Amino acid sequence: MARRVVFLITDLDLGGMPLIVRRIVRGLKELGRWEPTVVSIKHPGIVGRWIRHEGVEVIGLNAKRVTDVEAVRRWIKTVQSVNPAVVVSVLVHANALATLAAPFAGPRIYFQSIHTIQPEPKWHWQLQGLISRHCHGMITPSQAVLDRVSRFGRFHSGYVIPFGLDYDTFALAEPIPVAERPWPANAKAVGYIGRFDPVKRLDLLVSEFAELLLRDYRRWGHLHLALIGYGTEEKPLRALAAKLGVQSHVAFPGATAEPARWYKALEALCMPSTVEGFGMNIIEAMACGTPVAVYRSPAVQEIVTDRETGLLINPDIKGSMADGIALLSENKALADKIRRQAQAMVADRYSAQRMVEGYQRVLDQAMAAESRSLA
Repeated sequence: MARRVVFLITDLDLGGMPLIVRRIVRGLKELGRWEPTVVSIKHPGIVGRWIRHEGVEVIGLNAKRVTDVEAVRRWIKTVQSVNPAVVVSVLVHANALATLAAPFAGPRIYFQSIHTIQPEPKWHWQLQGLISRHCHGMITPSQAVLDRVSRFGRFHSGYVIPFGLDYDTFALAEPIPVAERPWPANAKAVGYIGRFDPVKRLDLLVSEFAELLLRDYRRWGHLHLALIGYGTEEKPLRALAAKLGVQSHVAFPGATAEPARWYKALEALCMPSTVEGFGMNIIEAMACGTPVAVYRSPAVQEIVTDRETGLLINPDIKGSMADGIALLSENKALADKIRRQAQAMVADRYSAQRMVEGYQRVLDQAMAAESRSLA
């Protein structure tokens, strides 16, 4: 009989972690040893509806604010009702709720997870440092995140389980047709796909792209920048492109449910963030055969080998991203080598199946250890 496991997450709106949780619980259900339930502190959201459609139970606590006492009560009742052997909380708000309620929810095995090295807000890390010791283990997608958690607090065990994807979905995708791309048919585009969040530093990407065009427009005027996604930063980014005089070369196609098709339309994915805890869009682009130019940071360096599976850009040197874009655009031999080696690496190391099996292994080991302690 399958054991019960609950994944507690802040929300199930469209975003990186809800989609990762969706892959994990769907995979665990298919493997058959664990019966997952997903609980959203807020409402179930669009990803929650997708998860339900795939046969996994989803529960919304419908919290209206961080200090919603009724949501805490609903969580305790939910745990008592579902009666899971294991609870896996996702990100600091869920980690805090699971820790706070644990004395009232009955004996369980608790895992916490963190997926970023973003330093702000600092109180997140201070809180995480206080609660880390109260779980059975900490799960992160990279060693860099696990190392950062350890700087703020102690925990019993640490597990690195990299994120994974359905490789064929990306590798075999058809690119967006030329006629549907918001740049000229004879142009080439580099770009970014994801949330428009201040920590992604997309303003820096726009500035670096503008610098490249201003260096030599005759040489680089055929290049365009595509910022594909959504977020509060879109208006400031449009204003910046206009201020720098490159608005005609910067496209905003909007949010997409088909990122693979857009990756395939790009000459390179450019990532100016230095606080990624993993970089899901990096491995997605790699799987599509799109070379990546990314700023050097601890977690990214666990994925990208410079000039082998991507370009690692020095974040401290002005114009370095512009140089990277130029290199990938002009050096076809290097771009082709990166494309081949990155695709092979992702297929080998970052499959969804491998991620799911990693979670199942950790859950199984926890139950085995619990059984031995009770014997």
